[in-house]
Amino acid sequence: MSDIIKLLTDAVANQIAAGEVVQRPASAVKELLENSIDAGATQIKLLIKDGGSTLMQVIDNGKGMSETDARMCWERHATSKIRKAEDLFSLHTYGFRGEALASIAAVAQVEMKTKRKEDEVATFIRIEASEVIEQRIETAPDGTSIAIKNLFYNIPARRNFLKSISVETKHIFEEFQRQAMANPHIHFIIYNNNSEVYNWAPKSYLERLADTLTKKNTTEFLPLEEITEIVEITGFVGTPNISKKTRGDQYFFMNDRFIKSAYFHHAVMAAYEGLIDTDSFPTYTLFLKVAPSKVDVNVHPTKTEVKFEDEKHIYNLIKAAVRKALGTFVVQPNSEILGMENINQWLSKPNNLQQSHDWNRIEQPYTEKVDSRYNPFTQDRKPYDRNSNQDWQKILGSVEPHFNQQTIQSSVGNFQQQDAFPATENDIAILGWFNLAERYVVANVEGNLYIIDKRLGHQHILFQQYFKQLEQLKGTTQQLLFPRNVELSPSHLAVALEIIDDLKHLGFDLGHFGGNSILVNGLPAQISSADEQKLIEHILEDYINTQGDLKLTKHQSLALSMSRQGVNYSQNFTSSDEVKFLIKEIFALSNPQFTFDGKLVFVKLTAETIFDLFKKQRVL
Repeated sequence: MSDIIKLLTDAVANQIAAGEVVQRPASAVKELLENSIDAGATQIKLLIKDGGSTLMQVIDNGKGMSETDARMCWERHATSKIRKAEDLFSLHTYGFRGEALASIAAVAQVEMKTKRKEDEVATFIRIEASEVIEQRIETAPDGTSIAIKNLFYNIPARRNFLKSISVETKHIFEEFQRQAMANPHIHFIIYNNNSEVYNWAPKSYLERLADTLTKKNTTEFLPLEEITEIVEITGFVGTPNISKKTRGDQYFFMNDRFIKSAYFHHAVMAAYEGLIDTDSFPTYTLFLKVAPSKVDVNVHPTKTEVKFEDEKHIYNLIKAAVRKALGTFVVQPNSEILGMENINQWLSKPNNLQQSHDWNRIEQPYTEKVDSRYNPFTQDRKPYDRNSNQDWQKILGSVEPHFNQQTIQSSVGNFQQQDAFPATENDIAILGWFNLAERYVVANVEGNLYIIDKRLGHQHILFQQYFKQLEQLKGTTQQLLFPRNVELSPSHLAVALEIIDDLKHLGFDLGHFGGNSILVNGLPAQISSADEQKLIEHILEDYINTQGDLKLTKHQSLALSMSRQGVNYSQNFTSSDEVKFLIKEIFALSNPQFTFDGKLVFVKLTAETIFDLFKKQRVL
């Protein structure tokens, strides 16, 4: 019997390695930028076209390479960063594996020009699918230029998995932004489709942070510094008022290397507890300096996951340092704005506190009278209410299912089999109802008991409305009295310009004002009172994340994003008429029990179900 184990060729081995190292265009950009920084460059230019799928080119003025090194750097496990295994625990460079360039060359068409200061001419190399096609001498300035063309051209399946141009462009911008934040002494320039997007000259850490996060007011960043034997923590945390409902402005750098750490993020969130909403995310950029021997960066090819020797102590130090920085932030209200400019003089007069107001005559806002003891199903019991002080979700996390196609299909399938709702007519009989823990409503609908999630139910209704508007290419717009100029990050701007026509069908009246600005002339009628800046940012961020989770159509992603944001600007459905209207609208939908992304809107308890529950507990 012949032998069956064979040694893979270098080209195949490089393509396999590329699956881990080069996950998308932004991965290749990251590797090229890190090589330029390691080469001592003081100016780095990045040029991209079509989200990096057509072209990614990095040009630097670093030390360059010799003719031999220019050829050797494309070989697998060829590196100038380490010589022996022990060097992994004394790293002072970004790169060390020697896999990145070989992996890139295996799945793209690559051209490189490189020249050292002491050389008279440069070396030019062209490689396709790990094979050197051409090598010659050329004239070029000092430094290195590497152009990656047609990424994944020889692996169509991988190319098909790339997201839209705007999404891939956003990921490249984010990678470029992170490198610029960690290296403010370097001049960074980026061009997208021949247009200059960023041009960041060398600046201080704070000024570079303001540039990269497109923040004009640097007073919104609080400096942070904590020097210990274990770790040096420096950086800036944002004031509570600039927190957002979406992630994106949270950065950790370990020895100037961008890392991801849910554990350390939890430490920062704990420090902000009580200062921001539980569903908000603060802005922060923290730099950790740790002895290379106390951290392992050789965990994953992307190098964003690292292991610390003293992780628990660093957690506590981060939490304490952030709290200390936030402790210096004290908001002093302007008494003139509050109409209290003479408050001290007023308080100094005797008997003012007793004579100025008859507190019993203050008119209280009207609220509908509701008997909290009322239960339409039994008059003797008070409805159960969860103890809101336990905050179990902070400890265990959300129990809402993750958004995936399998969940949607299985949920819809179960729903169709159960036939768990009455006929889809708006004139259904609602025999009684009461609110439960604010978010839920318990209703007797045509003799059956339903526990309804009001928020998800309303989101379900909005999704159907917005999706219909997109399909019919028409929406209702409420024009603003004065147009509003909204400044977006370049990554968000690219997405906004791509879907601007679809946004108009949702009711937005938008136009490109030039640069990174969008002119808002009108908003959807349903949410015309929203903050334009936050609304558009949240919709774009949600849309990008939604497209990344599932292969949805553009209209489905936009309708889902709009419905999620629309719930935040709508009524709470507390009055009798509002609750009944909501219930009828939910049951009028073709599939009322599950939202589009598979979340449960209501639970039905029939008399038979309740009887069976009690029957299982009977002994006799």
